Amino acid sequence: MRMKVLLLLTIVCAFADDSKDNSSEEAKEKNYRKYIGEKDYKLPFKTRVSEAFVVGQTIHAVGTLTEKPTRIDFNFHKGFFSGKVVYNTFKDGNWSDNEQRISNPFKAGQEFDLRVRILEGKFQVFANRVEVGVFEQRQPLDGIDHVSIRGDLEKLRLFHYGGRIFPNPYMAVAELKPGKRLDISALPTGKRVNINLYRENKEYALQVSIRFNEGAIVRNAMNNNVWGKEEREGNMPISKGEVFDLTIINEEFSFQIFFNGKRFASFSHRGSPTDIKTLEIDGDVEIHTVTINDAPGV
Repeated sequence: MRMKVLLLLTIVCAFADDSKDNSSEEAKEKNYRKYIGEKDYKLPFKTRVSEAFVVGQTIHAVGTLTEKPTRIDFNFHKGFFSGKVVYNTFKDGNWSDNEQRISNPFKAGQEFDLRVRILEGKFQVFANRVEVGVFEQRQPLDGIDHVSIRGDLEKLRLFHYGGRIFPNPYMAVAELKPGKRLDISALPTGKRVNINLYRENKEYALQVSIRFNEGAIVRNAMNNNVWGKEEREGNMPISKGEVFDLTIINEEFSFQIFFNGKRFASFSHRGSPTDIKTLEIDGDVEIHTVTINDAPGV
């Protein structure tokens, strides 16, 4: 008997060739992992799902396309029954279903970033951080036991799933000690998003304020409950309506701030680097994942 396919995302296309050399830009970041869990996965890729998927989780895969890609399959498998294709969302170079057709965002030889977010009765699909479709779940999630990825990938360096439906504002215990990193994936939907780290006395140890209406990402902190000088240097590295990945690494003398894996700014501590206790996220945003881990390379 063959597997039932609960979700099949098939990419069939003529990819554009964009061979821009980013080696010098990447060199600045080689001491830090872009994502937790990065490694070289064997291709074709297949993994067993240890726990059932739940609403709010995001399945995230990142790799590099071959120079002449024609097809990639991203499959959810459910059980071992007669085969059934529930979705085929990429045809002739375009994402498509019965109602929509969206241009293919992927480029030959470049990064492939695919995220599938599980909503109530739907799959929300992002390709290179941009939503490309919301598709009805035509089968229940119960019983999914494998995910597979195959096709014209040179490398697969990340496969991860996690997250939930987060409240807004969101507050949580977050002991971000030196040597730790905070990773947030989120979808900005309006003018402003605030990421706040608080000390035990509720004083701001760091605020990263994303202000699309000002075209700036403002960093600041308090000392003796008084705001210090704002730091606004740097161009806006993200776009409203596109998923961003924010990484904050706590070092001995400063916070290192990355957006989408690229170093954005350093922010010198204005108090004890060990007194970081609480995280708050608010504003015009849908939060996808929040994690704290060791920071390799720090």
